[in-house]
Amino acid sequence: MRFANGVRAFQDRHPWTLDALLISIVTVVAGALRLWRLGDIPYGLNPDEAQLGTDAHKIMDGHLIGVYTHAALGQPSGHSYMTLPSIWLLGDTAFALRLPLALVGLAAIPLLYLLVRVTVARTEAFFASALLAISYWHLLYSRVAHWSISYGTVLLAALLCLALGMKSRRRWWFIASGGILGLGVYTYNIYPIAVAAFTLAVAIISVVRYRGDEWRWWRGSVLALFAVALIVALPMIVFVARPYSYYWSHFHNYANVSVTQSPEYRDASIGGKLELIGDQAGTFLNAYTWQGTRDYIDASGERPALDWPTLVLLIAGVAMAARRRRDPMTIAAFCCLFVIPLPAVLQRGSITREPLGAAPYVMFFAALPLAAVWRAAWGTRAPWRLAAMVAVMSILGMISAITVRDYFSTWRRSELVRFAYHAEITSASEYISKLPDDTYVYFYSDRHPFKLEVRRFLAPNARGSDRSFEFSDARASITIDRPGPVTFVLLGTYRYMLPELEDRYPGGHAVLGTHDGVTEFEAYEVSAP
Repeated sequence: MRFANGVRAFQDRHPWTLDALLISIVTVVAGALRLWRLGDIPYGLNPDEAQLGTDAHKIMDGHLIGVYTHAALGQPSGHSYMTLPSIWLLGDTAFALRLPLALVGLAAIPLLYLLVRVTVARTEAFFASALLAISYWHLLYSRVAHWSISYGTVLLAALLCLALGMKSRRRWWFIASGGILGLGVYTYNIYPIAVAAFTLAVAIISVVRYRGDEWRWWRGSVLALFAVALIVALPMIVFVARPYSYYWSHFHNYANVSVTQSPEYRDASIGGKLELIGDQAGTFLNAYTWQGTRDYIDASGERPALDWPTLVLLIAGVAMAARRRRDPMTIAAFCCLFVIPLPAVLQRGSITREPLGAAPYVMFFAALPLAAVWRAAWGTRAPWRLAAMVAVMSILGMISAITVRDYFSTWRRSELVRFAYHAEITSASEYISKLPDDTYVYFYSDRHPFKLEVRRFLAPNARGSDRSFEFSDARASITIDRPGPVTFVLLGTYRYMLPELEDRYPGGHAVLGTHDGVTEFEAYEVSAP
């Protein structure tokens, strides 16, 4: 007990020193997981990632793209502007694309710590942020340049400022919360559901906690918050309100992945409709709890988003939180946990990336049982205290080991990752970018056109054209129809053509493009046709 009393005395004298140490520990762990070999794992580039880079190129060339971009079927353009300095400094690489959003994802860890520390306590704050730091679900999207990672960080920052305003009674915290809340509309199309969760939490807190004079102060502060949010979001609101705004095209393009928009749903009886909805809800739960649901866009689903220890902790934590349901943090966490995933429940795609903003609140609930055991251990005798603390830290160690194994070993080597992150054209584009400037490329691929964003980002100055049956009228011709050096780049089923090229144009140079022992492309360089 003497040691425990000494720790408590130190905490009383230096209340935030220990917090700074704990924040540093969890942030360093999270940073190591998110930044190590960021440009190589996952290997390749998803076209959605590459479109951030091509938009950044447009901006650098003087073509402002406004608040919304047509890239990736339509997305807010905030990330394109945010990615621009990284590409300008580091060049056209996967690392440069991913670094800004990896840092945004990393920022969620200290933000969650501070939010829970301000609203609950230090112990819960440490375990919640530690669980988020080692979460496979959060890590998966922190390491790719995808919009889904940012809106959750924005929501955490808005909630933190709201909590500080409630605690300090200083209105400028509410104004800061509103400004951050408004900025979120420039991150991701799904962000309005986060605003809905935030608004619902504020409404419930208003009813549960404020009366009389307190209500008048609270009402004025909340009105200021939403007024500032509206002002900051106004350019996007004006864009969305325009007739035939491209914003709505995104949702029309995704109608085919919604169960309720599918032909089988429209043609089914009431019982059939309910069965389809039930099946899709089961698929959604499976993505998080059992086997996982494969997504060929982001390569998620090789395993469930939540590992079994986190899932058990989550269930226990939700039960524990029900007893403190009037606390602001609990109210906000419940709203985010149940509101944010709603748009993805009945979709056949985006099942784990769209609800990612709920991940911090999943980890908050999962942290409650760990914090309860840890706190109880401090009141017991030394042998039991040590055993309880070792058990708690062992759970964190187990989750960390599962995440590292599943992500850095199993997931990154899967064929699904090679497919979703377009390893073939990534390797080919990196090769093309190193060819002499006067080289013309004849491009053959059964999956990728030469104009794909991956090539346009990694090899923006390359000159070439498609020769494949799938993307041109050339019908896989190998005739050279221009002077100067040319290079035939062969992907997929077209690699069989290399011997024919060597016979037709003897003296050329054959290139074999491999990565991790896998052949990604073959090329044949002809310097003098």
